[in-house]
Amino acid sequence: MSLSERTHTVHGSTRADIRKEIVNLFLQEEPGTGTGENCTKYWYKVETLNEYSIILKRPVPLNKGFDFTVNVDGLFFKNKRRYTHPSHSDIFAALNYVRENNSAGYAQIRTALTKIYECQPYDRNSITGFSFLDYQENQHPIEIILLATKWLFIEQDITYWNWSGRNMLWNFIKDI
Repeated sequence: MSLSERTHTVHGSTRADIRKEIVNLFLQEEPGTGTGENCTKYWYKVETLNEYSIILKRPVPLNKGFDFTVNVDGLFFKNKRRYTHPSHSDIFAALNYVRENNSAGYAQIRTALTKIYECQPYDRNSITGFSFLDYQENQHPIEIILLATKWLFIEQDITYWNWSGRNMLWNFIKDI
C-alpha cells in the first residue's frame, strides 16, 4: 500500500476538542492488510514555518493505536543518529539554549509556551528573532520548536488521556 500525504489544520480550541478532532482524523484512515507493504501509512502536514513543516507520521514502530510521531521536516536532531522527530530532551535543549543566550527575552518564549499548553493562540510575531543551534551548530528559529511542542502536547493528550496527558511534557519544560 502506498503512503498517503495529507494536510490538516487543527480547529479545536480545548484539549478535549483537539483530541477528538485528531482521533477522528485518524479514524478516516484506510485499514491495512498486514505488515510491511501491506501496512497503510499516513503523513499529515499540520504546521508550516518558512522552509519547515510539522509532519505527523503514522503508524509508529512498537506502538499501537492512535500513536504518531511529530516530525520537523527541514531539521535534523541527533543523539547517536540523525532523526526528524524531536525528543523531550531535544525540546529541553533548544529552549535552554535560548534561555541561556537571551535570558531577558526568554519571558516571551515562556509566555508562548504557556499559551500553547493552555490551547490558546499566541502572537507569533512576539517570538521572532530567537533561535537555537542544531547538532551541527546551524541556527533555526525557536518557533519551530514551539510548534513541535504543541503537537507533542497533543500526542500525549491522545496517548495518555486517562492519565496526565500533556502535563508530562509540561512538567518537564515549564521551569526552564
